[in-house]
Amino acid sequence: MTPGPAEKRSFRRASPGIARIVSTSLFVAVLLACALTSSCSIIRPTTVDTPGTLPPLVMQEDEPVTPPKIPPDSPLSLEEALAIALANNPDVVGVGWDVKAARARKKQASAGHWPALEISAAYRHHWHKERLVPARGQITSASFSNDIFYGDAILTVPIISGGSVMSSVAASDLLARAAEKRLARTREELVFNVKSTFFAILGQQKLIEAIESSREVLTEHLGKTEQLIEARKAARVDLLNIEVRLAEINHGLVKQRGGLKLHERLLLSLLGLETMPAEGLSIEGKLAPDDTTRDPEQLLAAAIESRPDIAELNLEIEAQARRIDMVKAEYWPVVSAKGTYGSRLSAQGEYNDLGFIGLELSVPIFTGLSTPARVEEEQAKLRSLQQRKRKLLLDVRREVDSAIIQVETAMAEVAATEKSIAMAEESLRITRDKASLGHGTAMDVLDAQSALLGAETVYFAALAELHTALALLEFAAGGAS
Repeated sequence: MTPGPAEKRSFRRASPGIARIVSTSLFVAVLLACALTSSCSIIRPTTVDTPGTLPPLVMQEDEPVTPPKIPPDSPLSLEEALAIALANNPDVVGVGWDVKAARARKKQASAGHWPALEISAAYRHHWHKERLVPARGQITSASFSNDIFYGDAILTVPIISGGSVMSSVAASDLLARAAEKRLARTREELVFNVKSTFFAILGQQKLIEAIESSREVLTEHLGKTEQLIEARKAARVDLLNIEVRLAEINHGLVKQRGGLKLHERLLLSLLGLETMPAEGLSIEGKLAPDDTTRDPEQLLAAAIESRPDIAELNLEIEAQARRIDMVKAEYWPVVSAKGTYGSRLSAQGEYNDLGFIGLELSVPIFTGLSTPARVEEEQAKLRSLQQRKRKLLLDVRREVDSAIIQVETAMAEVAATEKSIAMAEESLRITRDKASLGHGTAMDVLDAQSALLGAETVYFAALAELHTALALLEFAAGGAS
């Protein structure tokens, strides 16, 4: 037998404890959901790194990875340096997190396709007594109270959004792919910087070896000159000239060693390492000349096809077009299905529930011309991106041509200085033989030694510049060289 209204009211009054338990459980569920989703910063605050310290390399959330280190027992090769830099450089790691953030934004945009379930709870004290629930059916008596507890579960299902969600997902996907291209270009830039610094160190080391060799030769010549002075076959001014030249070489040696330390510190910075190894930084590599010929037009075509920054800009342009579609979707109606179910509890223990399910239609009629203005703004951004691409293509042609010219110039300088070194070495040998036979002066030997050192200085600098130019050409051509 179905109970009547009076029996229902008596049941509700007889079970206020159950109603309170239900309401309390609802509040506890809300708090637990807040804690599990980390939406309450009081429960789980976000931690940040202390300023001035290098944060650990983290590839996955809450899973630290030990950064790579320089091999302690062997010299550092170029391949090892590149591997360490690509895994540990802050710029590359930071852009990698930008890529992850872009992918997360794509997931956020995709969430617009899914239903949304929301739980809300509240307590309200009313100045005047309010009805616990709206009047319904044949209920003749109503419950009133100043204090009412509310609890609702709300489900919203999107049906028609005018293409806004689809355009937003497409734009987010394109921007995520653009972020990946930005990461690729950042890696290429890092490779260029590591290579140029690495070969600059090799060139500096070779130059220091040449200066030390020149100092040994002059020190030997100084001893012979002292013997000639004792035999009264040379003037003391020759000894002073050698000592002055030795002082200049020692000064140059200190200067070059200082420059070497600065380059080593720059390389450590590119590798993402804070401290110099205890045994010092030792590298190994070759400064062999390169005589490969390169076609500018082929390199330019390869650069346009393979450079990540061009691909990134293309994706940004396409994403901007999807943004325009997303704004234009605001002209269209929005249809969604919505349903709620909730409970009401008064301070007197009276309890009741309510809910509904239906369709909602939202039609934009007049928005103060904001939508046309936003469309105009997004279209202007699209035109700006198209001009940025045009400028980038012009810059690519200039960069490729400039890099090829630098390579050709460095190759010509290397070829010329190779012959200069051979001539200077032969001239020094002849001059020293003549001086030992008493047919030459100490100044002739000093001049010949200085000419050899100058030729070696230019040669090693040209070799380092050649490899830097080759790395620059590879960077300008997007790795196609």
